[in-house]
Amino acid sequence: MSATAGVFFDDSLPVFVKALSEIFGQELLRRGVVLRDTSGRLRFINPEAPPPDEVLSRYEARLAAALGAYVRHDGAISFIGDPGAQQLLDDPAAFPMRLDTLEFRLLDRRIVGAGWTEQPAREAVGPPRIVFASLKGGVGRSTALAVTASDLARRKRNILVVDLDLEAPGVGEMLLDEGRLPNLGTVDYLVENGLGGVPDERVADFIGTSALTTPGGGRVDVVPVLGRRAIANPENTLAKLARAMIEDIDPEGRPVPVTVKMAEMVKRFLRSETYDVVLIDSRAGLSEIAAPTVLGLGANVLLFGTAQRQTMQGYAALFAALKLLAERDRAAGRPAEWRLLFKAVQAKASLDERITAGYRDELYDLFAEGLYDAEDMEGENPEVINFGIDDPSAPHWPLVIPFTQNFVDFDPVRAPTQLTAAFYEQAYRPFLDGIDAIIAASGVTEETDGHE
Repeated sequence: MSATAGVFFDDSLPVFVKALSEIFGQELLRRGVVLRDTSGRLRFINPEAPPPDEVLSRYEARLAAALGAYVRHDGAISFIGDPGAQQLLDDPAAFPMRLDTLEFRLLDRRIVGAGWTEQPAREAVGPPRIVFASLKGGVGRSTALAVTASDLARRKRNILVVDLDLEAPGVGEMLLDEGRLPNLGTVDYLVENGLGGVPDERVADFIGTSALTTPGGGRVDVVPVLGRRAIANPENTLAKLARAMIEDIDPEGRPVPVTVKMAEMVKRFLRSETYDVVLIDSRAGLSEIAAPTVLGLGANVLLFGTAQRQTMQGYAALFAALKLLAERDRAAGRPAEWRLLFKAVQAKASLDERITAGYRDELYDLFAEGLYDAEDMEGENPEVINFGIDDPSAPHWPLVIPFTQNFVDFDPVRAPTQLTAAFYEQAYRPFLDGIDAIIAASGVTEETDGHE
């Protein structure tokens, strides 16, 4: 049977698991591991010894008939004692899964998107890190980051801005005019560090100081995606991007995941100066580039979206992935406190409170299904993570940025007054108050200039 005969990717895992339960029983299914390879084909790692050859042939034929193209060509079943079987059975990356009453573990091998299966980082030690993330471009994510940097600097905070929107950079250009660009950017760091390493004395080549840095105010340093050298050599940009997002190899020959590469890069930039807050712009969408910033930096993550159906549909996929990560943590006895680092943002909001209230309710459903613990867990686990639908401190309760025509042509390098308090205050103050609360919860005391 093939996909054209009725089995597609969405069908393959349920069909396989049901057939395995009928062949081996639910207890053996639970003890084994289902391996889905990089092409999507399936194999079951059985924790027991193999049956006689004629019995195994019947099993294989039954699974091949049920799955068609989704069964492994070299066999749908491995047994204990086969090369690598024990390692797969013991792999901590396996997700605990449930389909109806059937429980099993899934090892999902990926080439693209593997970053979304890695263990999320715990909240980072040091200055608070805030990632600005979204599923779509054009929702004002980078604009909000630039406004946040300006507002914090006005109140004498030293800020590091890191642009990790490698494929569609923007915030660097918002905060650095041509004369302030550093020689190199984040894409250069990821490439060069993977080859010969970046010496400490060259780290300054990646950092530019924004004009937001003024006497008596805070410092705003910016690491753009593209520095002067990249802009002068645009023919190399795509070639560098292709290499920036691959694993490095350490001196012992071990692979270094992109998530680790990015986390170490941010740490090195932090050592160049004393900063109070780190603001990080993430790639929009669910691509492999977005995963390290959303999951791997130990940062508070602002999830920007608009009150539209497309936002909910997109975030449903993200939250389904986060749910698997949380369930894997719980199965391993970890509290998965990283779930508290997410915060929703309603961007380009209208003045219609009914729309905002409806958006909050939809967000609650997403968070309750994907990130919050079930209410009936509260008695058995004092560290349960759960919030009421009307709790304004909850992760699902969004920070709101109203739509205003003033920001349609936002370009503060050409129009510096766009980053003055008089320009952004009315639209962004509630959002900025939310940023202050995130920073305060991270243990940093904010100085103010009279704003309450």
